[in-house]
Amino acid sequence: ISDSGECVLYDSYAATDKFYPGDSWESGSLRGSFNQLNLLKQAHPHLKTLISVGGWTLSSKFPAVAATAQSRAKFAESCVRFMQDYGFDGIDIDWEYPVSGGLTDGTPADRENFTALLAELRAQLTEAHQQGSEPYLLTIAAPAGPSTYANIELDQIHPYLDFINVMTYDFHGGWENETNHNA
Repeated sequence: ISDSGECVLYDSYAATDKFYPGDSWESGSLRGSFNQLNLLKQAHPHLKTLISVGGWTLSSKFPAVAATAQSRAKFAESCVRFMQDYGFDGIDIDWEYPVSGGLTDGTPADRENFTALLAELRAQLTEAHQQGSEPYLLTIAAPAGPSTYANIELDQIHPYLDFINVMTYDFHGGWENETNHNA
């Protein structure tokens, strides 16, 4: 997420610049992992690819983009445009974590703002679909621990989502004295 609250490339070299055999050097040609994913989709038309926004190290700007109707709309519009520009089929939101957790704490308002952000993303994805595209997916990477999922309105977010990926690797980890099953 950029300082202005929009979806942007994090690693442009890997995503769009790296040359793979068969890639074009013509100006404006898509290369990198994004092009490789598009080629894979051409070979396997049933395959769906999604952009993922956030993650442990890149979630600090979510509280600001989710805080107001205007910032949510701006963020959602930029994510939909990004997704369409690069040929993806949906958006995955990996906010670690609303209210608390991750590298930086959020605000108590994040709980409701997360739901509002998902609603805005779903609305804009639905609008894009109605303009003639295939339906777009909206997913989240959801926390597995009770202290983090308590900060999500679990009873309200599901209508906006196509599926939820539970981060089961958070059940156990290096913070414990013994290993255990993750899923």
